[in-house]
Amino acid sequence: MLFYRVLCCFVLLAGALNVKAGQTITMGTGISMPPYVIAEANRGIAVDIFRAAMEEEGVKVEVDYNDNATLLDAFNDKALDVIFVANRETAPDTYFSDSPLVVFHNFAIALEQTDVKLEQIRDLRYYRIGAFRLASRLLPAPYGASADQSPDYREYSQQLEQVRGLFNKDREVLVMDQTIFRYYLSQLRRQNPGSGLYRQSYKYYDLFPKSRYFAVFHNEEYRDAFNRGMEKIRKSGRYERILRAYQALLSDYLFSS
Repeated sequence: MLFYRVLCCFVLLAGALNVKAGQTITMGTGISMPPYVIAEANRGIAVDIFRAAMEEEGVKVEVDYNDNATLLDAFNDKALDVIFVANRETAPDTYFSDSPLVVFHNFAIALEQTDVKLEQIRDLRYYRIGAFRLASRLLPAPYGASADQSPDYREYSQQLEQVRGLFNKDREVLVMDQTIFRYYLSQLRRQNPGSGLYRQSYKYYDLFPKSRYFAVFHNEEYRDAFNRGMEKIRKSGRYERILRAYQALLSDYLFSS
């Protein structure tokens, strides 16, 4: 019996060591989600937190930046080790992290000067909508039906173009995370300081629940390593330091909205 217990402990320890042996995993994440993901800088809130957690467990992380649909296909084909997703239906038979890596708060956004009226998700069906990639699959069910009934529905890989679409009136309503919207609007205002185009007033419609995005793995051991790493960086204060660093950057960069 003692030998059996020692053997079991050895096996469990060996599994943990396999995860810690300087291996590299590939994480897929959206190309257009600042400040959560800033592809051109190979960083962002979600990227830095994920790397920090895995680093605690001795795992190196490479990042593949692409649009959501391409990443989901690659992950389901097992070409990627991990992605961030909001629901189990999009990535069946996988291992979800215990806690979300990032929480998005999506709003419907329209220009003040338009006659858009929104009280519930179904009201979106009357308008030309611009959304992020896979929104029709990731947002609550009424949204997908509304998108199907929209007179002109488009999902954008590059959310900067999504924001442009609202202000040049190609889209009547945007559906996107509030912080991402403010980030790109601030970028457009800085790029066009003499233009009134991006100074038009707009309004938010709080129609959607917050979206909790989890780190999702094919490998249970890596999922467990991530959970352990997250617990370590929370206890050490590293998690909060990452958040505070970005909060300071955003307070300097974002125009008030």
